[in-house]
Amino acid sequence: MKKQLHKIHGWTGIILMIPFLVVCLTGSIVVFKTEIDAWLMEGVATVDAQGRDRQSYDALKDSINQQLPDYEIGSWEIFPPGHTEADRVFVIKEGTDSWYKAHLNPYTGELQSQPKESGHYLTDWLVELHYTLLLNDIDGLDEQLGVIISFLLAVFLVFMGVSGLIIYRRFWARLFTLRWNQRLLVVFSDLHKMGGTLASPVLLVIGITGGYYSGLIYYEEWKEHSAGEEHHIMQDRLYSDSVDIDRLVEQSKQRLDGFKPTYLLFPFEPDLPFTVFGRAPTANPLLSNYGSVVNFDSQSGEYQSTYNLNEQGLLAKTLDSTRRLHFGTFAGMTTKVIWAVVGVIPLLLAITGGYLWWQRRSKRSRRKR
Repeated sequence: MKKQLHKIHGWTGIILMIPFLVVCLTGSIVVFKTEIDAWLMEGVATVDAQGRDRQSYDALKDSINQQLPDYEIGSWEIFPPGHTEADRVFVIKEGTDSWYKAHLNPYTGELQSQPKESGHYLTDWLVELHYTLLLNDIDGLDEQLGVIISFLLAVFLVFMGVSGLIIYRRFWARLFTLRWNQRLLVVFSDLHKMGGTLASPVLLVIGITGGYYSGLIYYEEWKEHSAGEEHHIMQDRLYSDSVDIDRLVEQSKQRLDGFKPTYLLFPFEPDLPFTVFGRAPTANPLLSNYGSVVNFDSQSGEYQSTYNLNEQGLLAKTLDSTRRLHFGTFAGMTTKVIWAVVGVIPLLLAITGGYLWWQRRSKRSRRKR
């Protein structure tokens, strides 16, 4: 059994090495997406917030609509006063179902970038490469092909981690043994065991959460369009201009004591509500900033419903925590650095594992001869 598992472990590692490394290495980079954007896109992704107050949401909404007359707001990521990140506004071009991204200065109301397609900016392109390998929306293929492959790679990552621990099930006995003075085969074997064992807890977390996200994306798309329904083409504004967004945001805070709004979802398909996402007060660092929501009618602005993550069960909270667990953002820069370093370790495992596999193959060939 162990011998067969060892063989499967080696062959799957060789076959899926390239796409797996692409996913891992891009993930290590996008862990620092915010910092990279601030460095490469100063004045676009960042704002000067010192001594300034945010404009009202309604004033900002009107400013966006005035500056982008051929687009409708689909969603809007907002930040608290004093924050130096520009608001990110996702808009839909009229007459299409295509989404674009723009950066908004919430202190002046000016757009700091014009709407750009998904993947236009470096870090957005890396995120798309990470999640889809750029294989989505290819003519003649399943439009979610990249998501399917990402899911399979996540399953592969979990399998490699579990099978590696089974193969080296007595890993603790010689975990930190590294025989540098031995031949290369021995050194690579020790490096492979040590690197894989030390990285396996984080890699398993990344694999499980990544698989959940890919599976969820595919399921949501399948649920909405399995009967052949096309994406809604944005022709007209789907909410009333009389809806007071500032009042909705304030009401959401009243519905959830201590609620901090982080994301506004405008109705982008008929019959959808206006939704305020945010974070309800919690001491749990793993819960995301988007776990609780308050819904309002898109035409009248009347309150509809509330979803308080704090009142949900363990399953709901566990699923919500996958966002921060996947990118290691739950404990600040410390975990981000750990996650980024662990994301590079598969490169070491690929090199050492590939060499060990090649040596075993060569040895068997010599025996046959």
